[in-house]
Amino acid sequence: MKTLNIIGSGRVGRACGRLWAQARVFEIQDVLTRTRASAGQAVKFIGAGHAVGHLDEMRPADVWMIATRDDAIVPSCVTLAASGRIVPGNIVFHVSGATPSSDLMPARERGALIASVHPIKTFTDAGLAARTFRGTYCGAEGDLEALKVLKPAFLKIGARVLDVNAELKPIYHSGGVFACNYLVALIEAALRAHEKAGIPRAASLKALEPMVRETVDAIFDKGPEQALTGPISRGDVAMVSRQFAMVRGWDAELGGLYRGLGLLAVALAESGQRIDARRAAELRAALSAK
Repeated sequence: MKTLNIIGSGRVGRACGRLWAQARVFEIQDVLTRTRASAGQAVKFIGAGHAVGHLDEMRPADVWMIATRDDAIVPSCVTLAASGRIVPGNIVFHVSGATPSSDLMPARERGALIASVHPIKTFTDAGLAARTFRGTYCGAEGDLEALKVLKPAFLKIGARVLDVNAELKPIYHSGGVFACNYLVALIEAALRAHEKAGIPRAASLKALEPMVRETVDAIFDKGPEQALTGPISRGDVAMVSRQFAMVRGWDAELGGLYRGLGLLAVALAESGQRIDARRAAELRAALSAK
């Protein structure tokens, strides 16, 4: 069993660490976070490993996991590479979706193999994430020899691994941002619209919940093209034009959001043969009105 050191231990690092320890995939060795106390909490959660307060205290390991915030990945790698702890053949990887593994070049210059494996999952709570991790898809890229170790490690805790183009990592990650983070923002936009029309936020949230859940189910059952409903899918140019004008007049930012999403919805409706090319052109013109 290969040894694993963890630098930084956010929710992803803790959840994966716990699962690997339970499945005996890696021997969790040393855990370093901002403070020894937080490292101790991480070790307690993982159920294995030794909390350290400084990089100098970390023992040699086969695999090094950098589980910090994105903006701390490169500084952590630079510090690790300069520490002399890495030896040729070690694996250094991170779990960021937006950062390419090539940002770990300081480790490669020391002879390490580098990679990135990013779980496509929301990690609001490490405990919940660990319990629900099985079936999670992960985007992976990096050195093939590193992935020969990391892919099986993730597969053994229930992950499904997809290969990602390293040069397009920010675009890849934006897919998750659109689907998860911006879905939250869209619901906020809907709440503001209801509130403007006199519906209290609490009541609006309850009213929207069944529709949102049914829509999400339809997306994954039928696909986006067939799940699309509403005025654009019906080709109702007059309604779209009137609604766009009123929303834009009330809130310019939400008007811009309505326009951008509306144009994407027109493309979906047209590709799904819900509307013809002439009606799609009319809708685009309505959404492009000044």
